[in-house]
Amino acid sequence: METFINLVLGFLRYLAFNAVFYVIGCGLLKLLTLGRYPRWLPLRAGHWRQQAQDADLVALFGLLTSVGLLVLGLYLFS
Repeated sequence: METFINLVLGFLRYLAFNAVFYVIGCGLLKLLTLGRYPRWLPLRAGHWRQQAQDADLVALFGLLTSVGLLVLGLYLFS
């Protein structure tokens, strides 16, 4: 039972983490590419893996940008 609870909590943490950084990454990419990327495509049967990978890359971009801005802020204000 403890393993199941850890699995569910880990999954929820993964979803929350990706949701926060996806929003940050999506906003920044829309700003940098003047609204061109990431595209809002309807989920198609043959392309769901590619679209899921794109969402993970956008979240990774948001994470890296957040870390970079945090390091820059700490460097400038300390």
